[in-house]
Order: sequence, then C-alpha cells, then structure tokens
Amino acid sequence: MENFELVEQLKLELIREYEQYVETIAALTDVSEDDAREALHRAACEMLVGLSKRPPGNPVIAWRPYIISGAINKLRDEQKERKRVRLFSQLRKDQREEVLAIRDPRPTPAEVLEKKDTAAILWSEVDGLSPREAEVIRRWADNSSFNEIAEALGLARPTVRVLWMRGIRNLRKRPRIQGLAA
Repeated sequence: MENFELVEQLKLELIREYEQYVETIAALTDVSEDDAREALHRAACEMLVGLSKRPPGNPVIAWRPYIISGAINKLRDEQKERKRVRLFSQLRKDQREEVLAIRDPRPTPAEVLEKKDTAAILWSEVDGLSPREAEVIRRWADNSSFNEIAEALGLARPTVRVLWMRGIRNLRKRPRIQGLAA
C-alpha cells in the first residue's frame, strides 16, 4: 500500500509538468497521448516497485529522466513486438490457415507461358497491319503518348489517334485474336 501512495505522491509532484512529459513521449514514440500517459504511469510504478520508504531528496527531479526514458523504451519495445516477424510455427492454427490461404501474387509458369504466347500472336498480327498503323501501335505499346508518337512520326495528333483506332479495330477482326478473347 505504501508503494501505491508513493506512486500517487510522485504523480502529484509530476503533475505540473506531467502533460508536457506525456506530449513529449507521444511525439517521440508516435503513439496517442493516452498510451503515453499509461506508459509514463507504468514507468513510475516500475521505478518504485520494491521501495519500502520514500528515498531521500526529491525523486521527481532525480528520477525524471529515468522515468521518461523508461516509458519511451517500454512503448518502443511494444511497437517492435507488434512489428516483429513471427515464425510460421509460432502462429495460432487459425493464423496458419490464413497464411496458407493467401495466393502467391506471382504468376505461375503456365500463366507466364500463356501470356508470352498471347503476346507473340498479337505481335505477329500487328505485322499484318499497314506500316503506319503497326508503327503507331508499337510506339503506343511502349507507353508513348499520342502527342509523342505524332511528334516522332511527323503526323498530326488526330491522325495518330485515327491510325491507332483503325489498327486496334483491324486486330480485333482477325480470327486468331478473336480466339484469344474467348
């Protein structure tokens, strides 16, 4: 009971600058002021655990840096614990099932091969377009804008857009391309 009274007395002595300490701790650790206030209280309690009587002098002034750094260290340890990478074997069963249910975002070898085959068919069909249509579509596929294509080919932007639309329309009419869409 004496320790509780000692903690309360320490808090009363800290009260003048208490909110400033809380704001400082919250800013340094990037947590809410309520969490910082709780951490400061815990740090003060931990400092006083085991003391049977009040130490000589003013513990607020002498212990202030230790209490504040103790609160900051405690909050940072908690943040590290939350961010800590756990081993698969350390997960609960439901967490393991969640991890196993996650699909790998990388394409499978079959998907990669299918995309390459599709791209090869598309590019072989582009060669069958008029030279200007094919050039516009190639440059557009290389992420060039209509303005950049027009400037590079010495054409007007509306002409480039018409060539692009005509090329795309002609590609969609090809039987091999229609088979890819199905």
